[in-house]
Amino acid sequence: MKRKEIRYLVSFVIFFLAACVTVNIYFPAAQVQKAAEDIVKEVRGSENQGKEKKLEKPTSWLGFESNVYAANELTVSNATIRQLKERMKNRFPLLSPFMSRGIVGEGANGLLVIKNLSGLNLRDKATVQRLVTAENSDRMALYKAVASSLNIPLSELSRVQAIFAQKWQESAPSGTYIEKAPGNWVRK
Repeated sequence: MKRKEIRYLVSFVIFFLAACVTVNIYFPAAQVQKAAEDIVKEVRGSENQGKEKKLEKPTSWLGFESNVYAANELTVSNATIRQLKERMKNRFPLLSPFMSRGIVGEGANGLLVIKNLSGLNLRDKATVQRLVTAENSDRMALYKAVASSLNIPLSELSRVQAIFAQKWQESAPSGTYIEKAPGNWVRK
C-alpha cells in the first residue's frame, strides 16, 4: 500500500509543477500603444486638436449597436495619470524651444536627454536641467502608472518605455535630436 501512495504523491507533485511552469505572461502591446498615442496627443497636442472627429457607431448584422464601440472608447486613465499629463502638458511649451534647437533630445528609452548646453547662459542651463529632470521624473511615474493600470509587471517596464519613446519621438518638434537606437542620434 505504501508504494501506491508514494506513486500518487509523486504523480501529484509532477502534475502540480507542470501546471505552474505553463503560466503564460501576456503583454498588452496594443493597449499600451493606444494609451501612448492618446497621452502624447493630449500632452503635446496634435494637428487635429480642436476639430471633433465624429465616429460612427458600428452595428451588428441585425442593426444593433455593437459592444465593440464601447471597447474602443476605453482609455487608460486614473487620477495619477491625469495629474502627470497635466504637469507634462504645462511643461511642454517651456521644453519645446530647447528641443527644436537641439539642446534636448528624445531618447530611445522614452526619456529626455540633454544633448548640448553650449551657447546657453548659466540661468538657461539651470532651466534646461530643471525641466529635463522634472519631465523625466514624471515620465517614469507615468510609465509605471500605465503599467500598473494594465496589470503589466514592472519587469516589463522597458517595453512600455520603448512604445512611449516612439510616440514622443514622432511628436517631437523639428530640430529635435532623436535616438533611433542606443547611441545612434539623428536630427528631426
